Amino acid sequence: MYWLNRLRGTHSWGAKIIAIFLGVVFGLITWNPYIGVAVAVGYLAGESMGWGEWIGGLMRRIADSPTMTNPRRDGDYNGIQWIAEKFSKIDTDDYFVTSLFLRGLYWWFLTLVSLYWVLSPFLVTFSILFLASWFPLSVLMAEKDNLQWERAESIYGGAQDIALAMLILALWIG
Repeated sequence: MYWLNRLRGTHSWGAKIIAIFLGVVFGLITWNPYIGVAVAVGYLAGESMGWGEWIGGLMRRIADSPTMTNPRRDGDYNGIQWIAEKFSKIDTDDYFVTSLFLRGLYWWFLTLVSLYWVLSPFLVTFSILFLASWFPLSVLMAEKDNLQWERAESIYGGAQDIALAMLILALWIG
């Protein structure tokens, strides 16, 4: 996933490859094609909503660059932006971190929800929260230079490797 996540960030078709890959892996390891399809469809549904505005906003704040005020206006009355504004003032580091966390929560809940049928609810919930936490952490850990976005995607790909390997191992030995 490390390299696949970078591919997803570079090319839109990369997300489809990852969705198929995850669907096949989880479908085969559980011997349940419905779980495979649910994981693949969940990944695509979660991935479809952009998160670049919040990454860009946080990167601009970290680099002390001029930032746009509330770059994403379509969530003013619902969605991630609306929820994030309940926890923090808009266009602050906390706002972008909260938005990214909520974005990750949305994406990985849709992707992994079907695993609640075959794995410990604690393990699945932990994996979703772990992956959601790494959305903002990967941006914060990336260096401040022209490759920050690419490094954040690579760091996040490593976090995905850890969480998905843990889930696959739990299914394999469980």
